[in-house]
Amino acid sequence: MSIVLSSRLQKIADYVPDGSRVIDVGTDHAYIPIWLLQTGRSDTVTAADVRPGPLSRAASDAERAGVSDRLRLVLTDGLCGVSPESVDCIIIAGMGGETIIHILSAAPWALDKHLILQPQSKIGELRAWLGENGCAISDASLVYDTGRIYLVWKIARGCMRSAPAVDPVLIEKRDRLLKPYAEDQIKRIRKQLAGKESAVAADPQELTSLRARLDAFLNLYEEVCTWQA
Repeated sequence: MSIVLSSRLQKIADYVPDGSRVIDVGTDHAYIPIWLLQTGRSDTVTAADVRPGPLSRAASDAERAGVSDRLRLVLTDGLCGVSPESVDCIIIAGMGGETIIHILSAAPWALDKHLILQPQSKIGELRAWLGENGCAISDASLVYDTGRIYLVWKIARGCMRSAPAVDPVLIEKRDRLLKPYAEDQIKRIRKQLAGKESAVAADPQELTSLRARLDAFLNLYEEVCTWQA
């Protein structure tokens, strides 16, 4: 069996340095680990998950793909019990920002590794936490997959740059998906604002934050439109 990755998973895999020892946290079917082994990008990969079901499926897929002898399956919560000396690159994808913060807070040594993150929510909170803990976004990409635009980060030690709407590197690269991404975020934030503003006990600070985010994405959308005019 030869693994063909979805566009989201492929973007994540593309950020993995050649020859690195990788752990994929919350691996599910272990498609990325299997692809890394099949293509020779990595010689040994660890697939970790907190649930036995996904690891059982991963074991079956690895067997069919002919890489089970090089794939290590670990039942664990995040990076608990993982030796810092055993990995160079850590993938945490498909989780909310708050979950990623929890995993990294419990294993601070991970911040010194090559980190690849693909947060599903709480992106601003995760970015702020990374900055507060001495990390920066060294590269970022947007990728379209199954009707949605996803954000993928490559993280390294450094000083986090200010990002009112999206990561500056995406603007510098003039990522082709910035316009639809900004449109999607504007719709989401407006929907959130409508719900919060109609609440009986609305939090003024939360409303101010949402309005600031909305303004930032509106400005970004206008800027992107000038590039494509």
